[in-house]
Amino acid sequence: MSKKVILLDPSILNGKKVVGTDGNILGEVDGIDIDISNWKANALYVSLNDKATAELRLRRSFLAKIVVCLPTKLVEAVGEIITLKEPISSLEDIAERGILASSTRISGKEVISAQGYVLGVTEGFDLDLTNWQVKGLRVGLTDDAATKLGFKRPFLSKVAIVIPSKIVGLVGNFITLSKTIENLDSLVECIRACQRQT
Repeated sequence: MSKKVILLDPSILNGKKVVGTDGNILGEVDGIDIDISNWKANALYVSLNDKATAELRLRRSFLAKIVVCLPTKLVEAVGEIITLKEPISSLEDIAERGILASSTRISGKEVISAQGYVLGVTEGFDLDLTNWQVKGLRVGLTDDAATKLGFKRPFLSKVAIVIPSKIVGLVGNFITLSKTIENLDSLVECIRACQRQT
């Protein structure tokens, strides 16, 4: 039986409860860690509740929550809640977020074409939950880039597109693409304010 491909903006995972096979709540999702070398989600950041903190024998400072990195390979299903393949008690070796290297921030970075043309700013990314692969970056286009790609400038909003992760070059202070703006038209998918110029 093949799994259905489910693409979503992973920000909707934030705040979802994470539950072990024992029916106990680990905590709530507080973010996602993406390995940009292979565009794969390796871990969910989970803010532990007090019971899980005690069960995992972790110490927290006064009024602070402990956030752990839960490997995505431990996730059984994602729905209204996120269920795990194991009980909470068997998760004793998961690492606190502060122990791991900080992940690269993707949202809010300017995206630049291969010829140095600013396309817009990243708003997030699309994630395939069947394999935790990032399929593309969501980018709110500048008015000039939208026009150059053949879209009408919307009133009081921005055209938003998904750029396939396979054409992303580097991620640093900016996100650079391996394609010019002229080569993007057939590669991108419009997701907001998509009226074409006539």
